[in-house]
Parts: sequence; C-alpha cells; structure tokens
Amino acid sequence: MHLRRDKKIARRTLVLSALIIFLGEILAGFLIDRAPLEIRFPDVPRIIGLARQRGPSPDIVFFGGSRFGNLVNTKAVEQELAKATSNGSPFVLNAAVPAGDSVTFDFVAAKLLEAGVRPSMAVIEVSPETVSRRNFLLPYHLARQFTWADAVKSLPDVFYSGRVPRLLSTRLVTVYFFRREFRQWAFEASGLQFLICCPVDKIKRLRTQSDADTNSAERLVKGAKATRSRLRKFQIGGISARALERLLERYKALGITTILLGVSISSPARTEYVSKIDAAFLAYMQKLRDIHGVFFVDYRDRVPDELFQTAYYTTPQGSLYASRLVAREVLAPLWRNRSAGNGSFSSKIDITPLSDVEGYLYSQKGGGSMEYKKPEIR
Repeated sequence: MHLRRDKKIARRTLVLSALIIFLGEILAGFLIDRAPLEIRFPDVPRIIGLARQRGPSPDIVFFGGSRFGNLVNTKAVEQELAKATSNGSPFVLNAAVPAGDSVTFDFVAAKLLEAGVRPSMAVIEVSPETVSRRNFLLPYHLARQFTWADAVKSLPDVFYSGRVPRLLSTRLVTVYFFRREFRQWAFEASGLQFLICCPVDKIKRLRTQSDADTNSAERLVKGAKATRSRLRKFQIGGISARALERLLERYKALGITTILLGVSISSPARTEYVSKIDAAFLAYMQKLRDIHGVFFVDYRDRVPDELFQTAYYTTPQGSLYASRLVAREVLAPLWRNRSAGNGSFSSKIDITPLSDVEGYLYSQKGGGSMEYKKPEIR
C-alpha cells in the first residue's frame, strides 16, 4: 500500500514540476519581451545615439543590413552631396544593422520615430532576399526583437521557412536561450558589471587565414551558393513584404521621400537571380512605386567584381565607389530640388532609369540600358 501511494505522489510531483517549469518558461518569454533594447537589441540604441550626435534628426538615413553597413560610406556621401548641391552638406546616417531585412528596417525606423528622429529622406536596401516569404533571417528576429505576439503572427512564415526549432527555443526554452540577456539584465539592475569573454582575436585570425587560402574570384563563387539557398521556394510575401509596405506607408504619411535601392552584389551572386525570380522582384518594386510613390533604383550590377572581397561585401575602395555613385546619381538630384519652404522633395523628379524597371538582366542584353559615368576611385 505504501509503495502505491509513493508512486502516485511521485507521479503528481513529476507532473506538477513539469507544469511549473513550462509556466515558468512562458512567463520568462513575457519577461524577456520587456527587456531594455540595450540588452536584447543593442544596435538600435546605438543608432539612436548616432542620430542625435549632430542635431535633432539626420537629413538622410540608410536602412539596411550588413551589406549596407559595408557598402555605405556616410562621409563620402556627405562630401559628394556638398560638392553637387548648393544646399550645404546634409547629415547622413547609416542605420544598417547586421542580419537586417525589411522586418528589421521597419522595427528600427519605428524606434527612431519614437525617439523623435524624423529624416527628410530614407534609402532602403532591397533585394529578392529582403522581400521573400522564406525569411532566412527569422532566427535573428525571434531572438532580437520579436515578442510573443510577433511570434504568433509569424507562425505561417516560421513553418514555411523551416524555423520551428528556433521558435520553440526562444519561447519554450526561454530561460536557457536568453541566459546571457537575463544575466546581463540582472547585473545591470544590481549595479554590477557584466563582462563578456569572447575570443574575438582568435576568430579574426581564423577568418583571415581562411580568406588567405582562397583568391578573390573563388570567394565570390563560393559566396554565391548562399544566394541559391536563400532563394529556394522563392515567393514574395509574408512578414517581409508586410513590414516593408508598413514602413513605406508610414513614411508616405509623414512626407518622407523614400528610395528603394537594389543593393550591389557581385556577378556570381547575381546569376542566382534567375529570370523568374528577377521578374517577380522587379514587378513588386514597380507595384510599390505605383502605390506608395517611392523611387526604385537598381544598383545590383553597378559595382565591378574587382571591387568585391566576397560575394556580398565590397572592399573599402568599392564602398567609396558605390557611395559616391549613389550620392551623385540618386541623392543629389533630389537634394538639389528640395522645396526651400518645407524641406520636402518635388514629386516631379524621377531619378529611376527605365532600365531599372525593366531589369538588369534585360539591360545586359543591350536593350533599354543607360550609360553612366563612373566616378573615379580616390
């Protein structure tokens, strides 16, 4: 009799313990949703701080991921605009964050507006990957900025993108997954210092050695394979497209001039944009132009391969080249024609060549393309 009673108590204890742990993880999920951005997504407070360094708001903000972070040289853009216009040198902010896409851009833009940062012009990085329903950056979103509500809303895309394990990790094993964030939060709340030990130098040495083992051309071809994986089962929609459209609608209501810039990549990576994918992407860009009144400029093929160090990232010279190119061809015409009364931009100016709407695949065949003067590399 005692043995039966002991087994029954043991089962009850086990079930109760499991229930307590489960509820604890759920509550931990709601708690981490309220963690300061400095802990969970420190790039956003950093960007807000940069935006406030030289005045109430920057004039031009670039929203992008690591590609824009590598590609956009704000000093070069400011210098080119100062030379090309008579309106003075604008304050240009690069609000790029690592592993960023439309979902991230919308989040960062909303936080900037909450902080009172309202630019006159916004340049947003676009590519087929940034508007794809199969979002390869979902693991970062779930870890950095998604709340319980966001996670529930993104369930269809989570299944479509094959990110169910990451969703379960962030929401059902929350204490373990966010152990570093919880620890840092606790230390900061108690006034103690939290140090992170990471063998950064060792990682850099290994990466440098790995890069040294292959030449530039091999790195470009090797990196292009990632594009093929990211574009598998490609279709436009989901949280990526919704986030981009939400951002464009918000900026349209505020009168902020918005430019969608097809981010420059190497030719091996571009070849993965097969005609069907590229046609769908360009048609979507045309739709956004018609609905939201934004500009679209395709710069995916505007930087030569010799200025790339990997399939996606340019060399420092490539960054200067692309930044000056965008400043002269895209930003300067708009900046010159600002309305002196309210700082807005004339809607009659169209800085988008026809070839950008038709697609670079078409222009490479010799039809409808436009000739550009390449800026010198200094």
